[in-house]
Amino acid sequence: MSFDRIAPVYDTLSRLVYGKSMVASQRHFLAAISSHATVLIIGGGTGWIVQKLFAVNSTCSVVYVEASQEMIRQTEKKIKPKDASRIRFVWSEEIPVGAVYDCIITNFFLDLFSEQHASNRIHQIKNILKEDGCWIVTDFVDGGRWWQKILLKSMYIFFRTISKIEATSLPPWRFQLEREGLRRKASQKFYHGFIESSLYVHAHKSLT
Repeated sequence: MSFDRIAPVYDTLSRLVYGKSMVASQRHFLAAISSHATVLIIGGGTGWIVQKLFAVNSTCSVVYVEASQEMIRQTEKKIKPKDASRIRFVWSEEIPVGAVYDCIITNFFLDLFSEQHASNRIHQIKNILKEDGCWIVTDFVDGGRWWQKILLKSMYIFFRTISKIEATSLPPWRFQLEREGLRRKASQKFYHGFIESSLYVHAHKSLT
């Protein structure tokens, strides 16, 4: 699986199809991240999300995990010199281990995997989230509408051809998160309900 070929035009393609919805959905909960938080971003794409995060949070630090070298190169170009010490890049397809994080962000990441592999990834990610931390998940949801099914099928055909992703359909990521003991604290839908951004916490924590 590689997004190197599509990296230069990825943001343009997303805007052509979804307008401002993909950007708005990924920005929605950034202000909820606490000061001085250690933030893990998995599959961060071209890096504009880091620009937005640093603009609203002047004290957080970021570990940026991305499987595409080209995506990392594009992200590096967007980081201001004064913020360079606040971000560490990791070129990898694997979930990092050995540290825990105050906040984890996965934007349009879980949809890349088969149901079983998505479940495995969710379990791995939960284990590196602090018990008082939050997990921001933004991804597609299948609400059963005919146009959503057509879009999903088209996207999977496209990305399986161009980027060799393994998934052929959307995994039940919301159910899988809850099965792992995570609970949705807040959520917001975008693009007529086809995109959802949610803020998850450990289930034993208060949701108020």
